[in-house]
Amino acid sequence: MEEQITVTVKTVDGSFKKSVDVPVDMSIKDLCDGAKEQANLSSVPCNLMDSQNNELQESDTIQSAGIKNGTTLTLVPQTEGG
Repeated sequence: MEEQITVTVKTVDGSFKKSVDVPVDMSIKDLCDGAKEQANLSSVPCNLMDSQNNELQESDTIQSAGIKNGTTLTLVPQTEGG
């Protein structure tokens, strides 16, 4: 049986917050995509940040990114470069 952990994803403004059980081999991209859909931000490019404000790489997995059970991640809309 694959290991699962509970992570909480919230938006910067606090309008969305949800705890989910995820497999440790889930990609950050899949977690981010799911969170965006739940927060009604599907069309907005976003990044996930950890509690130290480090941007998580979409190609990493929950485990390879070092995310532990009970971690809170923040969904941050990408700003337009210019």
